[in-house]
Amino acid sequence: MNKLLLAGLLALAPVSLASADLKVAVVDLSKAFDQFYKTQDAQRRLKEKQDTYQKEIQDLVTDYQHMGEEAQTLEKEQNDPTLSATAREDKTTAFNVKKQDLQNLGNKIQELTTERKREIQEELIRRHTEIVEEISKVITDYSGPQGYDLVIDKSSQSTASQIPIVLYNSSKLIDITADIITLLNKSAPAASGAALSGSGSATPTPATPADH
Repeated sequence: MNKLLLAGLLALAPVSLASADLKVAVVDLSKAFDQFYKTQDAQRRLKEKQDTYQKEIQDLVTDYQHMGEEAQTLEKEQNDPTLSATAREDKTTAFNVKKQDLQNLGNKIQELTTERKREIQEELIRRHTEIVEEISKVITDYSGPQGYDLVIDKSSQSTASQIPIVLYNSSKLIDITADIITLLNKSAPAASGAALSGSGSATPTPATPADH
């Protein structure tokens, strides 16, 4: 009889443990990401790099336009009946060279635009990953000593359906977002700290250089 009772208690043990009170908190990871000074710093640096790249490409486009005008002039001159045959031949040679230079410069602009877009995208992904990892570590380091068994990101969405994963959470659950943001920004430089009153986009998304 005692053995049967012991077996029954052991069978119920997992249920009892599962029903034990867990200390659960929620955090708005998107908000923490937005208001982290390193996110805003990354956005600023990416914007500066984009502007530099766009100017670089625009300067080449300007050169391309000027070269195109020169090519048009040479094309007209090679057909000018008032010029001698030798002069027209020289203009034709110069036009062909200019046309090849124009094509080479056009290819260079396309290749550079693609390369710069790739560089911006790679840096965007790298910085995003680094920032998320840093935020996650701060949340972990904070939650353990506070005795939380589980911390849920209430801003998460399903990748497949884009529906929020957390559809409802009771107001009784503790929201640690403000504490996490404070910890993230405790070492922010003065200039960055002053800018934290306004948050940027959840992801530092660069404007792609214009295609030409």
